[in-house]
Amino acid sequence: MDGETKQPRRIALFSHPRTNSNMFTKLFASQPDIVQHTYPFMPGYMWGPDRRLGYKSKEVEDMYATLKSNYDTLTTQQSLDDLQRAFGETEAQGKIPLTKEHVCFMIHPKVIAKDLAEYSYPEYPLKPLVDHKYDTDSPSAHENADTAILTNPTFVPDRFMNTLTPIFIIRNPIRMIPSWYKNTSENFGATTKESEWPFTATFHWCRILYDYYDNYFKAHPRPGYPILPLVVDGDDLVLYTEDIMTQLCDHIHLDSSAVKYTWESGDPYSSWPAAAAPDDLKTPAVKKVIDAFGGNVARSTGVIRDAEKYSKPLNLEEEGNKWAENWGKDVADDLVESAKKAMVDYDYMLQRRIRPTKN
Repeated sequence: MDGETKQPRRIALFSHPRTNSNMFTKLFASQPDIVQHTYPFMPGYMWGPDRRLGYKSKEVEDMYATLKSNYDTLTTQQSLDDLQRAFGETEAQGKIPLTKEHVCFMIHPKVIAKDLAEYSYPEYPLKPLVDHKYDTDSPSAHENADTAILTNPTFVPDRFMNTLTPIFIIRNPIRMIPSWYKNTSENFGATTKESEWPFTATFHWCRILYDYYDNYFKAHPRPGYPILPLVVDGDDLVLYTEDIMTQLCDHIHLDSSAVKYTWESGDPYSSWPAAAAPDDLKTPAVKKVIDAFGGNVARSTGVIRDAEKYSKPLNLEEEGNKWAENWGKDVADDLVESAKKAMVDYDYMLQRRIRPTKN
């Protein structure tokens, strides 16, 4: 499929943990022409042979011992091939493929090790990926696979990345950071002292991928899409849901009237990534993780707005005092410092977001 003459309307939601991204995909689920393929790389990142999850706690090792046999063939290459096939099959049905992934799980290990050198973050080995072009409808293209050309900061080939319609979702670090710490400490035994913490407690990866796309679309404007990449703030999505979704749909040529803002309650396990084996859901520890990260949205019947949470502007010092009460001063100090660092990239992207018109 030629990117210049026949541009597919492929949607990519580039997210970060705890940014309200599950609600984002829930809102897109009502679009009749969209087929979602979420978290293509996360399962392999956590449990596959190219595993790069840095937590060494007993909780993580126990889960790995249980799950590794389900993922022993899910290499990063296989994950890429599966995603490309899914996109190609979706488009063959006349539908629009949508994928969502946390950007940190897509960044190339060499980039991570370089950018986190001050934290002695290891460079995990990763073989160069081959672009089999399974998302195209050309058998000859499949036969002439090439080693992936990478000028973007991920391990995904430029050719494929450049066909996507990128939408980034961010959230105020004063909300994201404590939410991420709570869930990872309770489910993965995570601490703020491990090198995995600065890897995930940041919007740096979102920003460098945003910058890649910003430069790409300035050099290669996409007809009909004057603003790419797009940015949505997760708290704006909660407070001004219909306003933000209407604007977003207009930007990417979707029918905003098809978006449903209420839905039937479900269970979080039905949205577990397609790459997961059924046995995963029989593991109590994995069920707990899925419930912690996706349970609220899955069991909801609409957008959850906590009036008290949004009743006044956030104050980092006040929030830091609350964190100290919950987790102790040492942890709170680390969270405050992480929030300050993450705020730089968050503010950069916030200035480029779709703004509420009714604020």
